[in-house]
Amino acid sequence: MEGGLAVCVSHARLRNPGVETPLRKQLGFDGPIRVLKAIGIACTHRGAGGLLADQALDDVLSDMMDQEANQETLVLGRVDSRNKPSERFIARNGFELLDDLPAVGQLRNWFMIIEADLVSDPTAQRQ
Repeated sequence: MEGGLAVCVSHARLRNPGVETPLRKQLGFDGPIRVLKAIGIACTHRGAGGLLADQALDDVLSDMMDQEANQETLVLGRVDSRNKPSERFIARNGFELLDDLPAVGQLRNWFMIIEADLVSDPTAQRQ
């Protein structure tokens, strides 16, 4: 659709980033934590091999690092356990599953620690 919206992304920084949390303790990470809230691709743009989604993720990771002074930032995301395409997408882009598989229909927690130098070469963070 010409002139229509193709991609929408949303992210946020955790409030009180210095507060000790079980997640910080579990991962041994004391830097900033950002939450990838959503990456939405318009239905008319889906099925293109993930290229648009990959570019959107690269752009949002770059934006996150632009807003942080640290060399490393922890990025969290949650995906419904039934949404296998989204799980494949984030795993393909370097996210790791944080916790055990919940019951069907629950959100699974995924994480990635991004480094400033990797964001300048987004393909370096992909596995």
